[in-house]
Amino acid sequence: MKKCFIVVFLIVLCSDTGFASEKNFNWWGLVSFRHRLETYKKYIDIRGSTTRGDLKETDRNAKTRLGYKFGFTVDLNEYISAAITLRSGMGKVMCQDINNENENLFPGLLEAYIDWKPPYAEALLGRIPQKGNAMWDLYAASNNLRDPLRQDNPCDGVFNDKMGYLNGIRIIAPVGPVTLWGLYHTDYVSGFKTEFPEEGSDSEVSPQLDQRIYLGGFSVDIGESVNRLGVTVPQAITSDLTVEAGLPYRVGDIIRSTTRDSLYAREKIWGATLNAEAANFTTYNIESLIALIISYGYNWREDDYRRTYLDNKISAGILGFIFTGKYQICKETNKLGIYAGEKIQYSALHFYLNKTIWGLDIQPRYIMLEKKVANNKTTTTERYEVTTTIRF
Repeated sequence: MKKCFIVVFLIVLCSDTGFASEKNFNWWGLVSFRHRLETYKKYIDIRGSTTRGDLKETDRNAKTRLGYKFGFTVDLNEYISAAITLRSGMGKVMCQDINNENENLFPGLLEAYIDWKPPYAEALLGRIPQKGNAMWDLYAASNNLRDPLRQDNPCDGVFNDKMGYLNGIRIIAPVGPVTLWGLYHTDYVSGFKTEFPEEGSDSEVSPQLDQRIYLGGFSVDIGESVNRLGVTVPQAITSDLTVEAGLPYRVGDIIRSTTRDSLYAREKIWGATLNAEAANFTTYNIESLIALIISYGYNWREDDYRRTYLDNKISAGILGFIFTGKYQICKETNKLGIYAGEKIQYSALHFYLNKTIWGLDIQPRYIMLEKKVANNKTTTTERYEVTTTIRF
């Protein structure tokens, strides 16, 4: 961590001596403050019980949270730039509870990567930025081993809160209105592989990456594609479709010993996201905004589970107010565990209102999370929040 601060300090120091003008140094940041009132309900969940689904207990709490994120980018030459992003709460969520244990507010390294842009292509190498979507939330939820209370629910902001980055390399190649890309991502940087060469012989353990995933995909600029067909789309309207699919490999031991802990012989993961936005269009001489995102994810693991996840989000803005509604639903079937053979469903309903006043973004929120097993409630969480954010 000290090394990170030294790097940032040297960069800022160099920027004051003319480095910024020569190398095009840019920095940015944000600070968020949130107050939350939360009601958590747990229901009786015993197979075959006549009281299954009845309310068991209720817990209410209030939390005040603080979080921040800051970073910089610097152009090293005509083709290469580098970037570092730090944030609070690495390994948990960006906004941490304010209490006497302030170590969670120490910054952690979120991104550190090189952006190489030769002609006709681009490559990102290192801890690279990645926006979450339904597919990545599915992937991150099951991989999030540090917090078992949240790892099962992709509706609870798993990817952006817990990861928000990828370790590896992404290669991007635009071809007209289509952008092709390939990705290699690893979840951990060290681990063990257990091999059993012959039945009855001792196992052989060798270091290797615990988990890794190869993905390929493409994005289509729908507006540009339609324009090429001779149909004119207003510039205020933008839309694109992204499709991605991959082959994850999970061979290794999560608890870092010499025993075999997780082995998935086969796994499938794919997803698709549709973005559509109409910005700065005028209705009755008033500038307005409307945006729609529909994202789907699918994850199947042999001898374990099958999951599908749909994330729908719509935003509308007028007179500086932005209203957002989001509905998420995840359906799962397990082959193992206490819910083996039963249908599991996670869902979430979100309502947000944003308004920026004198540079301060104020966002009241209402969030309702629910988990059902065999069509019986097991848990519900209801949240009332107010988040304020300043960006610089």
